[in-house]
Amino acid sequence: MTFDSTMKFSTNMSRAEIDAKLPELKAFAEAAQLGEIAKLLTDTAGLSHAELAAHMTRCLELTGGKDEYGLLYDQLDMLVINLRNLK
Repeated sequence: MTFDSTMKFSTNMSRAEIDAKLPELKAFAEAAQLGEIAKLLTDTAGLSHAELAAHMTRCLELTGGKDEYGLLYDQLDMLVINLRNLK
């Protein structure tokens, strides 16, 4: 599974839009055999904004800055920024 090589970076996503994006990121993590990241992106609907941001921040750390995970990193980073903007 691959992401489109271009992405629209949005900073005004709703929680519903963020939640809708997570299954795609989880599927990417599973395809890349990133089990810990996939686990962190599972059953996230009941998490608070802060808890979800913590999960995604940990996912960012687990990518280790590797180029092959760059698109995943960018998507996660965008969602973390959006979570911080939610009220």
